[in-house]
Amino acid sequence: KGDAMKDEWTTVSSGGRFVKFTYLEFSEGLAFLTAQIAGHKVVYSIVLPHAEQPFSRRSVERQFDYEFPTTSN
Repeated sequence: KGDAMKDEWTTVSSGGRFVKFTYLEFSEGLAFLTAQIAGHKVVYSIVLPHAEQPFSRRSVERQFDYEFPTTSN
């Protein structure tokens, strides 16, 4: 198994809510992305088996804007 690269950050969505993002990148080309809106128990996650790497923070945020529009409002 290869090493994983991890990035974690918090940003303010266009709707004024804090959103915590996590990006895990594995050497096998797998990427695991999470987003959690502050004060919510639900964690949204996306698994990309063949991700174009490396993802930028903005790329991760755009992926969630597309998959789960509620994270950006």
